[in-house]
Amino acid sequence: MKVSNKVIDKYKELCPHSYLKCDSITDVEFKIKRAIVLGCQIKQDDNGEKLIQYYYNCFVVKDNNVIDMFKNMNEYIEVREKVKNAYNKLEGKLLV
Repeated sequence: MKVSNKVIDKYKELCPHSYLKCDSITDVEFKIKRAIVLGCQIKQDDNGEKLIQYYYNCFVVKDNNVIDMFKNMNEYIEVREKVKNAYNKLEGKLLV
């Protein structure tokens, strides 16, 4: 899965606390990919774009590319810490 630079910049703006915990852009990309895998698909349109929500963060994915990100403060999709930790272990990552 490819994460666009636009999405990384938006993540930095919308999730500054999480962004500052990352040591590299690779860590930021990992967090975005984890959000997409563990999040909930809430919409898919006719041109193949999927909207995936993780907590308040929404990611737009098309053709295995993350093309946009925004916040939806009206809905909250919770992911348990156990699930995140299991994913981190599976991927061989240990993030704070």
